[in-house]
Amino acid sequence: MTHTQLIAIAGGIGSGKSVVSRILRAMGYHVYDSDARAKTIMDGSCAIKKFLVEEIHPSAVDAGGRIDRAIVAGVVFSDSAALARLNGAVHAAVRADLRAWRDSHAAGAPLFVECAILCESGLAGEVDAVWEVAAPEALRVARVCGRNGLSPAQVQARIDAQRAEMEAIGALMRSIVVNDGEQPMLPQVELLLEALSAASLSAE
Repeated sequence: MTHTQLIAIAGGIGSGKSVVSRILRAMGYHVYDSDARAKTIMDGSCAIKKFLVEEIHPSAVDAGGRIDRAIVAGVVFSDSAALARLNGAVHAAVRADLRAWRDSHAAGAPLFVECAILCESGLAGEVDAVWEVAAPEALRVARVCGRNGLSPAQVQARIDAQRAEMEAIGALMRSIVVNDGEQPMLPQVELLLEALSAASLSAE
């Protein structure tokens, strides 16, 4: 079977990963949204719900089978060990789901996965290349404040919490998409797609 390339769209909060994803979808490419899929997997997985009740909190799942994310967050964000256990369970399920998604597509055009925690989740080991979306930190803070209604201090805290992840991404071979509000993004994406196509042709 011909190998279908899987490209990660990575970057810190407010960098513009979703913008690149929208551009690619508009061009006809398939993009796997790892955050959205993680939520869907959690909501539909009996194994993860069982894990939440037994390992996180007895009331983490209500009588109707719905996850009480407020209770889960209240536990894991004050208990690093619990957070690590939860992440381990969810990340493993997302990796398996991504492989199935990749295999469901016919060989040909590259596939993309948008991921906020590429290295921490283990998805870095699933991809063939990484596109990092980059933007000045002050602009990222302003974007997230406007989008989510958070204070600058709250956004900065989230950026600071991602430092280790961003350093890990920085150690990977990657291409950069600059989203600084000045350089157009579409031409950058088109150039990267052309490079993928050229590399694929030379490998044949």
